[in-house]
Amino acid sequence: MAPSLAWIGSRTAGEPLARLVSALLAMSALACTQKAPQAGPPTAPGPAEPAANASPALPPAAPCAPASFCDDFEDDIVGAAPGAPWRDETGPSGATVRVDSLRAHSGQNSVHVLAPKGARYRRGYFAIHDPPVFPAASQEMYGRAMVWLDAAPITPAGAHDVHWTLLQGEGRSKDDRFNSIYRYGGQHQQGLGLMANYETTPPVRSDCWQHSQTRLPVQQWACVEWHFVVARNEMELWLDGAEVADLHVVDRATAPGTGCLSNDDLGGQWLAPPAFQSLYLGWERYQDSDNDQNVWIDDVVVSQTRIGCPE
Repeated sequence: MAPSLAWIGSRTAGEPLARLVSALLAMSALACTQKAPQAGPPTAPGPAEPAANASPALPPAAPCAPASFCDDFEDDIVGAAPGAPWRDETGPSGATVRVDSLRAHSGQNSVHVLAPKGARYRRGYFAIHDPPVFPAASQEMYGRAMVWLDAAPITPAGAHDVHWTLLQGEGRSKDDRFNSIYRYGGQHQQGLGLMANYETTPPVRSDCWQHSQTRLPVQQWACVEWHFVVARNEMELWLDGAEVADLHVVDRATAPGTGCLSNDDLGGQWLAPPAFQSLYLGWERYQDSDNDQNVWIDDVVVSQTRIGCPE
């Protein structure tokens, strides 16, 4: 597995410290908090779903089940980055994150992430560092996003398989020396094999992986759910309502073929931060690809309990 690149593609430069912006959003008294609208009325919350815990499947969820935050991007401006509390985190990488109406899982809009070919690093992220997601989801976070990938990344001839990330939770270590990063993305199996990835920023070294036999679908909407738990150093993933069991990691990777680029600092432990402070969604790519990656993301929900997939 090739090492993941950081903010501007330098493996030793480190990820930026997760920023908490100063404007606090007013918390709604409703069970689900929508972001502040840019245009049009807010979406009303749906009926509550009963809590579930790591079940293989859940009944279809309401658009805004009991949650800290949900967003269908209907109140965003087409052609602009998604509005507050989201931040455009693409930096100078050449990727773009824009709301468009070309494809949507619900309503008219979704977020289109473009990671063009022609560079070994693209950071196509949009992120939340603020309320209402944090600090509410700092100790335990369930999330869901509907994802459409147009095509698998094509590895150039003779190059290492393209490694990419779809989502990550991040937080600063207790001693303030490094960021702990829990990621789900993919790499092998013609570019679509899912993987769990744990990385730390310098001076602490890790970059650990665990691969799955499950592949991310293309040319269709996929329901991606994740769960991060600080107390158990735990992360787990569901795809279209079914648990991806070989990507359930507690404390350290154990499946065949797993490993770390460095065990020197943490001994291979996937050490969660004392509190998650950031959630990133999109497409981060660490090697060049012979094709562009176009990803659409819609119907994002973050909660203290598992939400399940919409119909």
